[in-house]
Amino acid sequence: MMKQTRIAVALSTVLAMGAMSANATMIVFDGNNGGTAKAGTVETATADNSGNPDRWGSILGFSDFSVSGGRSSGDNLNNGTFNRNNITSFNLDQDLSPNHGGLGVCSENASCGGDSDSFASNFGNDPGKDEVLFFDFNNAVTLDTIWFNGDHKEHVDGSTTNSVTDPANALFNIFFSTNGTDYTNLFSNQVRPTDLEYITTALSESYQYYAVAASGWGPHMSYVEALSYTVPEPGTLSLLGLGLIGLGFARRQQKA
Repeated sequence: MMKQTRIAVALSTVLAMGAMSANATMIVFDGNNGGTAKAGTVETATADNSGNPDRWGSILGFSDFSVSGGRSSGDNLNNGTFNRNNITSFNLDQDLSPNHGGLGVCSENASCGGDSDSFASNFGNDPGKDEVLFFDFNNAVTLDTIWFNGDHKEHVDGSTTNSVTDPANALFNIFFSTNGTDYTNLFSNQVRPTDLEYITTALSESYQYYAVAASGWGPHMSYVEALSYTVPEPGTLSLLGLGLIGLGFARRQQKA
């Protein structure tokens, strides 16, 4: 019994060391960082085109991931799954203005001119036309929180007391993928941001591919303002492996 206790304590220590080695990262996409405090880095994308202050193109490149996107056709992106090949690609825009911008899809105007750079749901009042952003990470990460703002305001449209079926509420969906093609919804239904500003995933697993879709019951213009994610350190898996090996060896010794 004493040996089993020592084994359990040792394995718990290994797991705790692995958890402490995780590295949390926050990237902010607009130049304001207002509203709920976001202790992160405002990162400017590498893109095909750069203006003052926007960056736009088919792909936006950041240090740990790239972002692309488009708009669905005949598919309300509130379903349990969707296929990336069915999404029509459009240019993206990183609106770095001080008026609470962020990432948006330019499906209204491919050159991202005017007010067409937002992140919109039910395009043209059509529930089958939702814009979506794809976040392709260099390695598997755990997506923690996504922040939104609406129409250059710190909060998205809506109410925290009315039903989510209220057409005045801006709603979103977050998906994950193991292959970058087939995406699965994290939630059973579309989600209204907490305090009309952020959605926490509560994920414990890590994936390389994520997607964020604008949905809802009405047309809304928003932006993805920031995201936070956890990068597992290589030492985490190594420590866990050593702990499991040690546990197996200890059990064999006990049987002997």
